[in-house]
Amino acid sequence: MRLPSKFAVQLARLSPRDADFIYNEADGHLGHLIGVYFFDTSQRPESEFSREQAVEWVTARLGHHRMFTHKVGRSPLGLDHPYWMPVNDFDIRDHVHVTDLTEPGWASLEKPLSALMTSRMDLTRPPWELHFFNGIEGLDDLDGRLTAVVLKSHHSAADGIAIRMLGESIFSGEERAARHVPVPRLLKVRVLLESLASIPSQMFRFARSVPGNRAAQRAANAAQSAGEWVESLNERPATRFNGKVSGSGTLQQLTLPGAVIGRVKHAVPGATVNDVLLAIVGGALSRYLTENGEPPGGSLVAMVPRSMRKVEEWQSANQLVTLSVDMHTSVAAPLERLALIAESSRSEKVRTSHPATRRVDAAIETAPAFLLRFIAFARSRNSHDVTRPRYQHTMVSNIPLSVEGLTLNGAPGAAVLATQPPVDGDGLRHFMVAAAGGGLTLNVIADTATMPDLHHYIELLRASFDDLAAAAAMQTADSPDQEVAS
Repeated sequence: MRLPSKFAVQLARLSPRDADFIYNEADGHLGHLIGVYFFDTSQRPESEFSREQAVEWVTARLGHHRMFTHKVGRSPLGLDHPYWMPVNDFDIRDHVHVTDLTEPGWASLEKPLSALMTSRMDLTRPPWELHFFNGIEGLDDLDGRLTAVVLKSHHSAADGIAIRMLGESIFSGEERAARHVPVPRLLKVRVLLESLASIPSQMFRFARSVPGNRAAQRAANAAQSAGEWVESLNERPATRFNGKVSGSGTLQQLTLPGAVIGRVKHAVPGATVNDVLLAIVGGALSRYLTENGEPPGGSLVAMVPRSMRKVEEWQSANQLVTLSVDMHTSVAAPLERLALIAESSRSEKVRTSHPATRRVDAAIETAPAFLLRFIAFARSRNSHDVTRPRYQHTMVSNIPLSVEGLTLNGAPGAAVLATQPPVDGDGLRHFMVAAAGGGLTLNVIADTATMPDLHHYIELLRASFDDLAAAAAMQTADSPDQEVAS
Protein backbone atom coordinates (compact mmCIF):
# COMPACT_ATOMS: atom_id res chain seq x y z
CA MET A 1 0.00 0.00 0.00
CA ARG A 2 1.35 3.42 -0.97
CA LEU A 3 0.41 6.82 0.33
CA PRO A 4 -0.34 9.65 -2.06
CA SER A 5 2.86 11.63 -2.62
CA LYS A 6 1.59 14.65 -0.67
CA PHE A 7 1.36 12.48 2.47
CA ALA A 8 4.50 10.41 2.01
CA VAL A 9 7.46 11.24 4.28
CA GLN A 10 10.93 11.31 2.76
CA LEU A 11 12.70 9.97 5.84
CA ALA A 12 15.22 7.16 6.22
CA ARG A 13 13.83 4.23 8.16
CA LEU A 14 16.25 2.32 10.40
CA SER A 15 16.84 -1.23 9.30
CA PRO A 16 15.47 -3.85 11.72
CA ARG A 17 19.04 -4.80 12.62
CA ASP A 18 19.79 -1.20 13.71
CA ALA A 19 16.37 -0.64 15.28
CA ASP A 20 16.95 -3.64 17.53
CA PHE A 21 19.49 -1.58 19.50
CA ILE A 22 16.76 1.00 20.16
CA TYR A 23 14.25 -1.60 21.30
CA ASN A 24 16.77 -3.15 23.72
CA GLU A 25 17.92 0.13 25.27
CA ALA A 26 17.38 -0.09 29.05
CA ASP A 27 19.16 0.83 32.26
CA GLY A 28 20.83 -2.58 32.42
CA HIS A 29 21.44 -2.75 28.68
CA LEU A 30 22.94 0.51 27.42
CA GLY A 31 23.53 0.44 23.68
CA HIS A 32 26.25 2.98 22.97
CA LEU A 33 29.86 2.89 21.82
CA ILE A 34 32.71 5.11 23.00
CA GLY A 35 35.88 5.90 21.10
CA VAL A 36 38.62 7.83 22.93
CA TYR A 37 41.14 9.55 20.65
CA PHE A 38 44.33 10.94 22.22
CA PHE A 39 46.23 13.77 20.50
CA ASP A 40 49.68 15.05 21.41
CA THR A 41 49.34 18.79 22.05
CA SER A 42 52.84 19.28 23.49
CA GLN A 43 53.88 21.27 20.44
CA ARG A 44 50.37 22.43 19.51
CA PRO A 45 48.87 24.31 22.47
CA GLU A 46 46.32 25.85 20.09
CA SER A 47 44.77 22.40 19.80
CA GLU A 48 43.54 22.60 23.39
CA PHE A 49 40.15 24.07 22.57
CA SER A 50 37.99 26.30 24.68
CA ARG A 51 34.26 25.54 24.63
CA GLU A 52 33.65 28.11 21.90
CA GLN A 53 36.52 26.79 19.78
CA ALA A 54 35.33 23.20 20.19
CA VAL A 55 31.80 24.15 19.14
CA GLU A 56 33.16 25.94 16.07
CA TRP A 57 35.44 23.01 15.16
CA VAL A 58 32.65 20.45 15.50
CA THR A 59 30.10 22.61 13.66
CA ALA A 60 32.33 22.62 10.60
CA ARG A 61 32.24 18.80 10.53
CA LEU A 62 28.61 17.92 11.24
CA GLY A 63 28.09 16.87 7.62
CA HIS A 64 30.26 13.78 8.07
CA HIS A 65 27.39 11.69 9.46
CA ARG A 66 23.61 11.84 9.59
CA MET A 67 23.49 11.11 13.31
CA PHE A 68 24.99 14.54 14.06
CA THR A 69 21.89 16.38 12.84
CA HIS A 70 19.10 13.79 12.98
CA LYS A 71 17.43 12.03 15.86
CA VAL A 72 15.89 8.59 16.05
CA GLY A 73 12.15 9.18 15.88
CA ARG A 74 9.82 6.46 17.10
CA SER A 75 6.90 5.45 14.96
CA PRO A 76 3.55 6.27 16.65
CA LEU A 77 2.24 3.27 18.60
CA GLY A 78 5.37 1.36 17.57
CA LEU A 79 3.73 0.38 14.28
CA ASP A 80 6.93 0.63 12.27
CA HIS A 81 10.65 0.72 12.87
CA PRO A 82 12.09 4.13 13.90
CA TYR A 83 13.07 6.80 11.40
CA TRP A 84 15.99 9.19 11.15
CA MET A 85 14.30 12.57 11.56
CA PRO A 86 15.82 16.05 11.05
CA VAL A 87 15.80 18.33 14.09
CA ASN A 88 14.73 21.97 13.88
CA ASP A 89 15.75 23.00 17.40
CA PHE A 90 19.14 21.28 17.33
CA ASP A 91 21.60 22.93 19.73
CA ILE A 92 25.16 21.75 19.29
CA ARG A 93 26.03 22.97 22.80
CA ASP A 94 24.00 20.09 24.18
CA HIS A 95 26.47 17.71 22.55
CA VAL A 96 29.92 19.35 22.84
CA HIS A 97 31.71 19.58 26.18
CA VAL A 98 35.20 20.70 27.24
CA THR A 99 36.96 19.84 30.49
CA ASP A 100 40.42 21.00 31.60
CA LEU A 101 42.12 18.38 33.76
CA THR A 102 44.54 19.57 36.43
CA GLU A 103 45.68 16.31 38.07
CA PRO A 104 48.23 14.06 36.31
CA GLY A 105 47.78 10.36 35.71
CA TRP A 106 45.07 8.03 34.45
CA ALA A 107 42.82 8.45 37.49
CA SER A 108 41.83 12.01 36.59
CA LEU A 109 40.52 10.82 33.21
CA GLU A 110 39.17 7.45 34.31
CA LYS A 111 36.44 8.94 36.53
CA PRO A 112 34.73 11.06 33.81
CA LEU A 113 35.21 8.26 31.26
CA SER A 114 33.52 5.79 33.59
CA ALA A 115 30.62 8.21 34.07
CA LEU A 116 30.24 8.65 30.30
CA MET A 117 30.42 4.91 29.77
CA THR A 118 27.66 4.05 32.25
CA SER A 119 25.28 6.98 31.64
CA ARG A 120 22.27 6.48 29.38
CA MET A 121 22.06 8.49 26.16
CA ASP A 122 19.17 10.85 25.54
CA LEU A 123 17.56 9.35 22.45
CA THR A 124 15.10 12.23 22.07
CA ARG A 125 17.90 14.19 20.38
CA PRO A 126 20.72 13.27 17.94
CA PRO A 127 22.49 10.25 19.48
CA TRP A 128 26.03 11.54 19.90
CA GLU A 129 28.30 13.50 22.23
CA LEU A 130 31.86 14.84 21.86
CA HIS A 131 33.86 15.50 25.01
CA PHE A 132 37.26 17.24 24.93
CA PHE A 133 39.58 16.62 27.91
CA ASN A 134 42.59 18.96 27.89
CA GLY A 135 45.82 18.89 29.87
CA ILE A 136 46.32 15.13 30.28
CA GLU A 137 49.80 14.30 31.53
CA GLY A 138 51.57 11.47 33.32
CA LEU A 139 50.06 8.49 31.49
CA ASP A 140 52.23 5.38 31.71
CA ASP A 141 52.20 4.51 28.02
CA LEU A 142 51.99 8.02 26.56
CA ASP A 143 54.49 10.83 26.98
CA GLY A 144 53.89 14.54 26.76
CA ARG A 145 50.74 16.62 27.10
CA LEU A 146 47.57 15.24 25.56
CA THR A 147 44.00 16.06 24.70
CA ALA A 148 41.49 13.22 24.66
CA VAL A 149 38.44 13.55 22.40
CA VAL A 150 35.67 11.16 23.40
CA LEU A 151 33.08 10.28 20.77
CA LYS A 152 30.00 8.71 22.32
CA SER A 153 27.43 7.44 19.84
CA HIS A 154 24.53 5.02 19.87
CA HIS A 155 24.99 1.55 18.40
CA SER A 156 21.87 2.03 16.25
CA ALA A 157 23.84 4.56 14.20
CA ALA A 158 27.08 2.66 13.67
CA ASP A 159 29.08 -0.44 14.51
CA GLY A 160 32.79 -0.48 15.32
CA ILE A 161 33.96 -0.31 11.72
CA ALA A 162 31.53 2.51 10.92
CA ILE A 163 32.85 4.41 13.96
CA ARG A 164 36.40 3.88 12.68
CA MET A 165 35.46 5.38 9.33
CA LEU A 166 33.70 8.27 11.06
CA GLY A 167 36.78 8.97 13.20
CA GLU A 168 38.95 8.94 10.08
CA SER A 169 36.62 11.54 8.57
CA ILE A 170 36.22 13.99 11.42
CA PHE A 171 39.91 13.90 12.39
CA SER A 172 41.20 14.12 8.82
CA GLY A 173 41.19 17.91 8.72
CA GLU A 174 38.39 17.86 6.14
CA GLU A 175 35.54 20.22 6.92
CA ARG A 176 32.06 19.22 5.87
CA ALA A 177 29.27 21.51 6.96
CA ALA A 178 25.87 19.96 7.54
CA ARG A 179 23.24 20.48 4.87
CA HIS A 180 20.03 21.93 6.24
CA VAL A 181 17.16 19.46 6.04
CA PRO A 182 13.78 21.05 6.79
CA VAL A 183 11.40 19.19 9.07
CA PRO A 184 8.32 18.20 7.05
CA ARG A 185 5.02 19.76 8.04
CA LEU A 186 2.66 17.67 10.16
CA LEU A 187 5.49 15.22 10.61
CA LYS A 188 3.90 13.07 13.34
CA VAL A 189 0.64 12.75 11.45
CA ARG A 190 2.41 11.86 8.24
CA VAL A 191 4.65 9.29 9.95
CA LEU A 192 1.57 7.73 11.55
CA LEU A 193 -0.13 7.46 8.17
CA GLU A 194 2.95 5.99 6.55
CA SER A 195 3.40 3.53 9.44
CA LEU A 196 -0.18 2.37 9.08
CA ALA A 197 0.30 2.03 5.36
CA SER A 198 3.43 -0.06 5.87
CA ILE A 199 1.76 -2.74 8.01
CA PRO A 200 0.50 -4.89 5.11
CA SER A 201 3.90 -4.88 3.42
CA GLN A 202 5.65 -5.67 6.73
CA MET A 203 3.39 -8.65 7.34
CA PHE A 204 3.66 -9.85 3.74
CA ARG A 205 7.48 -9.73 3.78
CA PHE A 206 7.58 -11.52 7.12
CA ALA A 207 5.11 -14.24 6.09
CA ARG A 208 6.87 -14.77 2.77
CA SER A 209 10.25 -15.18 4.50
CA VAL A 210 9.15 -17.78 7.08
CA PRO A 211 9.38 -20.89 4.83
CA GLY A 212 12.82 -19.85 3.57
CA ASN A 213 14.05 -19.11 7.09
CA ARG A 214 12.87 -22.51 8.29
CA ALA A 215 14.53 -24.22 5.36
CA ALA A 216 17.75 -22.31 6.09
CA GLN A 217 17.66 -23.44 9.71
CA ARG A 218 17.19 -27.07 8.62
CA ALA A 219 20.09 -26.72 6.19
CA ALA A 220 22.29 -25.22 8.91
CA ASN A 221 21.40 -28.07 11.26
CA ALA A 222 22.22 -30.59 8.56
CA ALA A 223 25.58 -28.95 7.85
CA GLN A 224 26.45 -29.02 11.53
CA SER A 225 25.39 -32.66 11.82
CA ALA A 226 27.59 -33.47 8.82
CA GLY A 227 30.58 -32.13 10.72
CA GLU A 228 31.17 -28.95 8.76
CA TRP A 229 31.72 -27.21 12.11
CA VAL A 230 31.66 -28.06 15.80
CA GLU A 231 28.56 -26.85 17.60
CA SER A 232 29.56 -24.01 19.94
CA LEU A 233 26.26 -23.04 21.57
CA ASN A 234 26.39 -25.37 24.54
CA GLU A 235 25.25 -24.45 28.03
CA ARG A 236 28.00 -23.84 30.57
CA PRO A 237 27.88 -22.82 34.25
CA ALA A 238 27.63 -19.05 34.64
CA THR A 239 30.20 -16.86 36.38
CA ARG A 240 29.77 -13.82 38.61
CA PHE A 241 30.00 -11.62 35.49
CA ASN A 242 26.81 -13.06 33.99
CA GLY A 243 24.41 -11.47 36.48
CA LYS A 244 22.80 -8.05 36.50
CA VAL A 245 25.11 -5.04 36.44
CA SER A 246 25.19 -2.40 39.15
CA GLY A 247 25.28 0.65 36.88
CA SER A 248 28.84 1.49 37.91
CA GLY A 249 31.79 0.54 35.75
CA THR A 250 35.54 1.00 35.57
CA LEU A 251 37.97 0.74 32.70
CA GLN A 252 41.70 0.24 32.44
CA GLN A 253 44.05 -0.81 29.69
CA LEU A 254 47.40 -2.39 29.04
CA THR A 255 49.56 -2.15 25.93
CA LEU A 256 51.19 -5.29 24.61
CA PRO A 257 54.20 -5.36 22.24
CA GLY A 258 53.17 -6.29 18.73
CA ALA A 259 56.41 -8.16 17.99
CA VAL A 260 55.91 -10.54 20.90
CA ILE A 261 52.26 -11.13 19.98
CA GLY A 262 53.50 -11.96 16.49
CA ARG A 263 55.96 -14.54 17.84
CA VAL A 264 53.24 -16.19 19.91
CA LYS A 265 50.92 -16.26 16.90
CA HIS A 266 53.55 -17.86 14.67
CA ALA A 267 54.24 -20.54 17.27
CA VAL A 268 50.87 -22.09 16.39
CA PRO A 269 50.16 -22.59 12.66
CA GLY A 270 46.92 -20.95 11.63
CA ALA A 271 46.51 -18.90 14.80
CA THR A 272 45.57 -15.24 14.51
CA VAL A 273 46.15 -12.19 16.66
CA ASN A 274 42.53 -12.53 17.81
CA ASP A 275 43.24 -16.10 18.92
CA VAL A 276 46.22 -14.88 20.97
CA LEU A 277 43.96 -12.28 22.57
CA LEU A 278 41.43 -14.98 23.47
CA ALA A 279 44.19 -17.11 24.99
CA ILE A 280 45.35 -14.15 27.10
CA VAL A 281 41.83 -13.39 28.32
CA GLY A 282 40.92 -17.02 28.96
CA GLY A 283 44.01 -17.65 31.05
CA ALA A 284 43.55 -14.49 33.14
CA LEU A 285 39.80 -14.87 33.66
CA SER A 286 40.09 -18.48 34.75
CA ARG A 287 42.84 -17.55 37.20
CA TYR A 288 40.86 -14.61 38.58
CA LEU A 289 37.77 -16.72 39.26
CA THR A 290 39.85 -19.49 40.84
CA GLU A 291 41.63 -17.02 43.12
CA ASN A 292 38.23 -15.82 44.31
CA GLY A 293 37.07 -19.31 45.18
CA GLU A 294 34.88 -19.61 42.08
CA PRO A 295 36.75 -21.93 39.69
CA PRO A 296 34.92 -22.23 36.36
CA GLY A 297 32.58 -25.20 36.16
CA GLY A 298 33.72 -25.84 32.61
CA SER A 299 35.63 -24.17 29.82
CA LEU A 300 34.93 -20.44 29.49
CA VAL A 301 33.42 -19.17 26.22
CA ALA A 302 33.88 -15.75 24.64
CA MET A 303 31.34 -13.82 22.60
CA VAL A 304 33.33 -12.40 19.68
CA PRO A 305 31.70 -9.94 17.23
CA ARG A 306 32.58 -10.59 13.60
CA SER A 307 32.13 -8.04 10.83
CA MET A 308 30.29 -9.39 7.78
CA ARG A 309 31.08 -6.44 5.52
CA LYS A 310 33.31 -8.54 3.28
CA VAL A 311 30.85 -11.44 3.25
CA GLU A 312 27.39 -9.88 3.00
CA GLU A 313 25.82 -6.69 1.63
CA TRP A 314 23.40 -5.82 4.41
CA GLN A 315 21.71 -2.43 4.20
CA SER A 316 22.32 -1.51 7.83
CA ALA A 317 24.75 0.51 9.91
CA ASN A 318 25.50 -2.62 11.93
CA GLN A 319 26.88 -5.55 9.97
CA LEU A 320 27.89 -7.96 12.69
CA VAL A 321 27.32 -11.52 13.77
CA THR A 322 28.62 -13.07 16.96
CA LEU A 323 30.94 -16.03 17.34
CA SER A 324 30.94 -18.24 20.44
CA VAL A 325 34.58 -19.23 20.81
CA ASP A 326 35.62 -21.81 23.38
CA MET A 327 38.72 -20.50 25.20
CA HIS A 328 39.61 -24.04 26.39
CA THR A 329 40.46 -22.78 29.86
CA SER A 330 40.64 -26.33 31.23
CA VAL A 331 43.89 -26.83 29.26
CA ALA A 332 46.94 -25.64 31.21
CA ALA A 333 49.64 -25.68 28.51
CA PRO A 334 49.54 -22.18 26.90
CA LEU A 335 50.38 -23.13 23.31
CA GLU A 336 48.19 -26.21 23.34
CA ARG A 337 45.33 -24.02 24.56
CA LEU A 338 46.07 -21.47 21.83
CA ALA A 339 45.99 -24.21 19.18
CA LEU A 340 42.58 -25.39 20.40
CA ILE A 341 41.28 -21.81 20.44
CA ALA A 342 42.44 -21.37 16.85
CA GLU A 343 40.48 -24.50 15.89
CA SER A 344 37.36 -23.21 17.64
CA SER A 345 37.70 -19.80 15.99
CA ARG A 346 38.02 -21.36 12.54
CA SER A 347 34.99 -23.54 13.20
CA GLU A 348 32.91 -20.53 14.19
CA LYS A 349 34.00 -18.62 11.09
CA VAL A 350 32.95 -21.60 8.95
CA ARG A 351 29.59 -21.67 10.72
CA THR A 352 28.88 -17.95 10.29
CA SER A 353 30.09 -18.00 6.67
CA HIS A 354 27.87 -20.89 5.64
CA PRO A 355 25.07 -19.73 3.28
CA ALA A 356 22.38 -21.33 5.43
CA THR A 357 23.64 -19.68 8.60
CA ARG A 358 23.88 -16.34 6.83
CA ARG A 359 20.27 -16.71 5.76
CA VAL A 360 19.28 -17.46 9.36
CA ASP A 361 21.20 -14.40 10.59
CA ALA A 362 19.50 -12.26 7.94
CA ALA A 363 16.02 -13.27 9.13
CA ILE A 364 15.95 -10.19 11.35
CA GLU A 365 15.79 -8.00 8.24
CA THR A 366 12.21 -9.12 7.57
CA ALA A 367 11.04 -8.96 11.18
CA PRO A 368 8.18 -6.48 11.73
CA ALA A 369 8.52 -3.86 14.42
CA PHE A 370 6.06 -5.45 16.84
CA LEU A 371 7.98 -8.75 16.83
CA LEU A 372 11.35 -7.18 17.63
CA ARG A 373 9.77 -5.04 20.32
CA PHE A 374 8.19 -8.13 21.89
CA ILE A 375 11.50 -10.01 21.81
CA ALA A 376 13.23 -7.03 23.44
CA PHE A 377 10.54 -6.96 26.14
CA ALA A 378 11.05 -10.67 26.78
CA ARG A 379 14.79 -10.11 27.10
CA SER A 380 14.20 -7.35 29.63
CA ARG A 381 12.38 -9.84 31.86
CA ASN A 382 15.47 -12.05 32.11
CA SER A 383 16.57 -12.25 35.75
CA HIS A 384 20.18 -13.09 34.77
CA ASP A 385 20.33 -15.52 37.66
CA VAL A 386 23.94 -16.71 37.88
CA THR A 387 22.79 -20.13 39.07
CA ARG A 388 21.43 -20.75 35.59
CA PRO A 389 23.75 -21.84 32.75
CA ARG A 390 25.06 -19.52 30.05
CA TYR A 391 26.23 -19.92 26.48
CA GLN A 392 28.91 -17.20 26.76
CA HIS A 393 30.84 -15.65 29.65
CA THR A 394 32.53 -12.47 28.43
CA MET A 395 32.93 -10.31 25.33
CA VAL A 396 36.26 -10.18 23.51
CA SER A 397 36.31 -7.82 20.54
CA ASN A 398 38.89 -6.49 18.13
CA ILE A 399 37.79 -3.01 17.05
CA PRO A 400 39.94 -1.78 14.15
CA LEU A 401 40.34 1.79 15.41
CA SER A 402 43.57 3.59 14.67
CA VAL A 403 45.03 7.08 15.03
CA GLU A 404 47.39 6.75 12.11
CA GLY A 405 47.12 9.93 10.05
CA LEU A 406 44.55 11.53 12.37
CA THR A 407 45.02 15.05 13.69
CA LEU A 408 43.21 17.53 15.92
CA ASN A 409 43.84 21.01 14.60
CA GLY A 410 47.37 19.93 13.69
CA ALA A 411 48.06 17.88 16.82
CA PRO A 412 48.98 14.29 15.80
CA GLY A 413 47.08 11.27 17.03
CA ALA A 414 48.87 9.36 19.79
CA ALA A 415 46.51 6.55 20.83
CA VAL A 416 42.92 5.38 20.74
CA LEU A 417 40.70 3.38 23.09
CA ALA A 418 37.32 1.75 22.51
CA THR A 419 34.75 0.87 25.15
CA GLN A 420 31.19 -0.23 25.67
CA PRO A 421 29.34 -0.25 28.98
CA PRO A 422 28.97 -3.50 30.93
CA VAL A 423 25.45 -4.85 30.49
CA ASP A 424 23.21 -7.38 32.21
CA GLY A 425 24.65 -10.81 31.57
CA ASP A 426 27.99 -9.43 30.40
CA GLY A 427 29.68 -7.48 33.18
CA LEU A 428 33.23 -7.94 31.86
CA ARG A 429 34.22 -6.83 28.36
CA HIS A 430 37.50 -6.68 26.45
CA PHE A 431 38.34 -4.52 23.42
CA MET A 432 41.59 -4.54 21.50
CA VAL A 433 42.75 -1.67 19.30
CA ALA A 434 45.98 -0.80 17.53
CA ALA A 435 48.55 1.18 19.51
CA ALA A 436 51.19 3.54 18.20
CA GLY A 437 54.46 1.83 17.29
CA GLY A 438 52.90 -1.47 16.27
CA GLY A 439 51.67 -2.54 19.67
CA LEU A 440 48.15 -3.48 20.71
CA THR A 441 46.12 -1.93 23.50
CA LEU A 442 43.70 -4.13 25.41
CA ASN A 443 40.91 -2.12 27.08
CA VAL A 444 39.02 -3.86 29.87
CA ILE A 445 35.63 -2.70 31.11
CA ALA A 446 34.20 -4.21 34.27
CA ASP A 447 31.14 -3.79 36.43
CA THR A 448 32.54 -2.36 39.65
CA ALA A 449 30.37 -4.50 41.92
CA THR A 450 31.55 -7.81 40.43
CA MET A 451 35.17 -6.78 39.83
CA PRO A 452 36.20 -4.12 42.38
CA ASP A 453 39.88 -4.93 41.77
CA LEU A 454 40.22 -4.37 38.04
CA HIS A 455 43.86 -3.38 38.54
CA HIS A 456 44.59 -6.93 39.76
CA TYR A 457 42.83 -8.45 36.75
CA ILE A 458 45.05 -6.30 34.53
CA GLU A 459 48.06 -7.86 36.27
CA LEU A 460 46.64 -11.32 35.58
CA LEU A 461 46.18 -10.45 31.91
CA ARG A 462 49.82 -9.40 31.72
CA ALA A 463 50.87 -12.60 33.49
CA SER A 464 48.78 -14.67 31.05
CA PHE A 465 50.48 -12.89 28.15
CA ASP A 466 53.90 -13.53 29.70
CA ASP A 467 53.08 -17.25 29.99
CA LEU A 468 52.26 -17.42 26.28
CA ALA A 469 55.38 -15.45 25.36
CA ALA A 470 57.59 -17.68 27.50
CA ALA A 471 56.08 -20.84 25.99
CA ALA A 472 56.69 -19.52 22.48
CA ALA A 473 60.27 -18.58 23.32
CA MET A 474 60.94 -21.98 24.90
CA GLN A 475 59.55 -23.79 21.87
CA THR A 476 61.83 -21.78 19.58
CA ALA A 477 64.86 -22.45 21.77
CA ASP A 478 64.15 -26.18 22.05
CA SER A 479 63.25 -26.85 18.44
CA PRO A 480 63.46 -23.89 16.05
CA ASP A 481 61.92 -25.83 13.17
CA GLN A 482 59.13 -27.49 15.12
CA GLU A 483 55.79 -25.81 15.79
CA VAL A 484 52.71 -26.87 17.72
CA ALA A 485 50.21 -28.65 15.49
CA SER A 486 46.77 -27.03 15.52
